[in-house]
Amino acid sequence: KQTMLELNAAKQALIAWAVAHPNSPGMMPWPDRNTDLDFDGDSAYDGKSDCVTTTFQPSYLLGQLPWRAQSNPCVMPHTGLGADFRDAQGNRLWYAVSRNLIRDYQNSEYPIINPGMANPPHAVTPYLRQGGTDSYPWLKVLDRNGNLVSDRVAAVIISPGSPLDGQDRSSLAPDASQYLDTVRIGAATFKNSDAALVDEDFIMGEDSRNVSSNDASLNQPYYFNDKLVYITIDELLAVLEKRVGEVARASLKNYQDANGYYPYAAQLGTTTNFACELTTSAMTTGLMAGVLPVNNQSCAYTRTASATTLSCEESIFDASSSGVTSIRFDRTSGGNIANTDSGLCTRNSSTRCTCTGAGTCGNATSRVLCTSLGCSSTGLRGSYRITNGKFRFRSGGCSQNTFPTKTAASCSNSNSVITCNTSDGDLSSCGDISFKNYLPTWFVTNQWQNYVYYQMTRPASATITLGGRTTESAVVTTGRPIISAPFAYLGGAQLTPSCNDVRNYLDSEENADGDMTLDATSKQRATNYNDQTFVVAP
Repeated sequence: KQTMLELNAAKQALIAWAVAHPNSPGMMPWPDRNTDLDFDGDSAYDGKSDCVTTTFQPSYLLGQLPWRAQSNPCVMPHTGLGADFRDAQGNRLWYAVSRNLIRDYQNSEYPIINPGMANPPHAVTPYLRQGGTDSYPWLKVLDRNGNLVSDRVAAVIISPGSPLDGQDRSSLAPDASQYLDTVRIGAATFKNSDAALVDEDFIMGEDSRNVSSNDASLNQPYYFNDKLVYITIDELLAVLEKRVGEVARASLKNYQDANGYYPYAAQLGTTTNFACELTTSAMTTGLMAGVLPVNNQSCAYTRTASATTLSCEESIFDASSSGVTSIRFDRTSGGNIANTDSGLCTRNSSTRCTCTGAGTCGNATSRVLCTSLGCSSTGLRGSYRITNGKFRFRSGGCSQNTFPTKTAASCSNSNSVITCNTSDGDLSSCGDISFKNYLPTWFVTNQWQNYVYYQMTRPASATITLGGRTTESAVVTTGRPIISAPFAYLGGAQLTPSCNDVRNYLDSEENADGDMTLDATSKQRATNYNDQTFVVAP
């Protein structure tokens, strides 16, 4: 009983450590092995997570449960679990972890962790890292008869118990086989000390103290006293999604407090931009529901009378906002462009100026001027040709050289080249301040915008209903796609990203019917329901 209490306490501490990680929520520590793999001069089994910088081996995924803070050359000293968990015999607990959840120190990369990694084979693999490490199958846990209990295991924690016949722990740093046990079932041999595969299996055998020597159901002689608990990826994500939902909720509330309104949502499936989008019916309104607008807003071309400027509330020469790489001005009337230029503008001829950033062509009486927020002309008129960038517009003044196409894989609203006549309109943003700066870096790095649905209201007098409660804004973490029966409201396997069907994201009719009513925040998860609702305000 004491050992099982300690195992479960260690399990909860490990989940808490992973979910609270400051740089990569959900990441787990490397095990503490019997070699000084953290190269800090301390002895083996020093209580520290081994931040392995050598070529990866599956054996690195098994060791003792680390509890002390990491040290250099790890990326930074992280707080340890804070407790040296031991079983009833005084042994430190052992620990195995999935390769999907550890930092790749060899390539200096954190794992990208989100619900897309839960269902192998992974249709969407956002965790393809620079080091070439794609997603891996999860660990396995077997019962005493060798039957599969779970093949979705993120981590295993094991009590080694007292030494059995053939085990010797008297040396300075015994290897795993001196702690963890082996059992034979028929012709098959299972070793908890093995770590040869990334999807290694671990067996929950019967304690040999409870097995008689003439028990024919087990191969004799029978020596086994390992006890284990495990964490599935589903358990880990369920807790992690609560943190993600709270972060999204708090970030939206901070945005509203600072700006007086909530940002317009991004369209479903916008895997290449995730910027707030204007509706096609009116350029002055935006989407009230969709995914979080984590990137800076699209620019919108709005027709005005006899304008001579292009302006944008977001930086127009910035890959992280409008994405414009260059603006070319071609004169149609007025004086010639004087033979001078400055900054990042180049006078190509007396009728053409190209800018890749802030600068000028010409002089005070016949000039083209570009800043980070737009371009204007003095003493001449013409057209602005914008290369790349993301723009929405009404009619007149703008023509697209490349019309965007929408597919399930990429629902981009980006245009390759747009030409806007200065006599017809201004280039401006859809009016919302960027939401990205209100989120922690890890939120976007781990691509959580794929798994958070957002519903807001404008004006503030409008309301959303959640289980009988009214509010002005809410977010729903959508969890992993449901791909097997019993299916969610969609009636079949969910596929994300999806450009046009919210049922691929939301699991119930109440959440997916678009009537400004969502499930209560207290609704529990089920096999066909992963949605978790969070009230933003009030």
